Amino acid sequence: MNNNETLTDILSTTKDPFDDIPVNIRHVIIEFLIGAHVEGNDVTVPHVRSSVVNIYQSIICIYVLLIIVGVSANLAVGFHIVRHRLYADPTYSFIVNNVVSDIVKCIAVLPITLYVLLVENWNLGELLCSFLPMLQDIPLHTTTLTFLLMAWDRLRYVKHPNKPRIPAFVCTIGTWLTALCLVLPYPIYIIYVDLGKHLPAFDGVGICIVNFTDDMQEYMRGIFLFMYAAPLSTISYLYVKVSRKLQEQQGDSGVILFETRRNGRSRTDSHSTTIDITRSNCRGDCDTLSDNSRNSYTRNNRASYRESRFRQESSEDLDISKETRTQKYLVLMVTMYAVFLCPLMILRVARLALIETYENTAHFDITYTMLVWIAFLHTCSTPILFASWQMSRPSKERLRGYFRFSNRKLRRSCDIPNQQNPGQHRSSVYGIPGERRGDLVMTGNGEFSDCGSMETS
Repeated sequence: MNNNETLTDILSTTKDPFDDIPVNIRHVIIEFLIGAHVEGNDVTVPHVRSSVVNIYQSIICIYVLLIIVGVSANLAVGFHIVRHRLYADPTYSFIVNNVVSDIVKCIAVLPITLYVLLVENWNLGELLCSFLPMLQDIPLHTTTLTFLLMAWDRLRYVKHPNKPRIPAFVCTIGTWLTALCLVLPYPIYIIYVDLGKHLPAFDGVGICIVNFTDDMQEYMRGIFLFMYAAPLSTISYLYVKVSRKLQEQQGDSGVILFETRRNGRSRTDSHSTTIDITRSNCRGDCDTLSDNSRNSYTRNNRASYRESRFRQESSEDLDISKETRTQKYLVLMVTMYAVFLCPLMILRVARLALIETYENTAHFDITYTMLVWIAFLHTCSTPILFASWQMSRPSKERLRGYFRFSNRKLRRSCDIPNQQNPGQHRSSVYGIPGERRGDLVMTGNGEFSDCGSMETS
């Protein structure tokens, strides 16, 4: 088909073939036909946008890499949770929901989005034109709502550990249904024009247009406020309260244990001192002193009972160190998600006030393509943070050892004193009686290095 002849036929006809189309949509169609005429492209077949024609291979490579890493990492996270049956904990159930949404993003959303960003003309039909924005936003809203429910559940659990947790399965289903309801207005603002109905020469060619009316602009601003800014602010507030609650419980447990142990030691010391003095000076008051010793022994037993009872209650309630570690990684997951998604959300709102023309379309296309890629980086960052969360400290040290070449030099400095002067410049470090932590070796600059800790890394 010759675009030049088609455009000439349109301009020469007395009857406008687009007279039944609104004026603003008609201008978009005319601009599209003029652009195709100037560039000499056949609109019946897909062709790459002129703005990215020189770099589209690189864009495809980074998108494919993101898809492969995202799918593989999230499948590994899901396999780990199912294998170890961690889904009984609501926190891990919410993570499984995020795994499902991230896999949907990588398999369904990213490939179609990449096609739309790189291809100039629309050849995907009317159905996908109407439902593509819904498909793009549903997984994102699901992830946001899942992080929100996770933060709320964490706060309830830290404040009332003995109360039942929220039903994770029901809540995860609710996140998908809520996300679906939020994107239902999209098809109202999407217009698909089948050019074949108006111009027989363009049979099978369509144009997918987003009608940025006043209502559409208000809807997009509402999505930004209620599905990005407000949920993330609420999540931040909830996690701040969780952190403060954990700090309070950690401080209270430390004070109670310290006071209990100190009282127990002081009473034991006074009791033993009284017994020693009594044995050396006992003449006729041994019965009275024995009563005092029995009272001291009873008080000591009560102190030990309170300490053991506190430990039992603490173990039944919360493991403070475990919950603090969980809190740290969940906050990191939400932070990375918010940071990666922020530029795209801001651009979507700013796009409402921008006028896209042929002069700025190249910059806009490249910027939007890269921000979409950055926005979906959380599909890789969340599994990486989850792996670090589940990895034990010795495993982390071994992993760091592969990338820490300075450790080899330090190991050699630890081995040289052992071979030459085993007893020189060495001192054992003992923290808890009967437990050896490592050896200190004097290095060349006069400082001491812990060889024991380096050997474990």
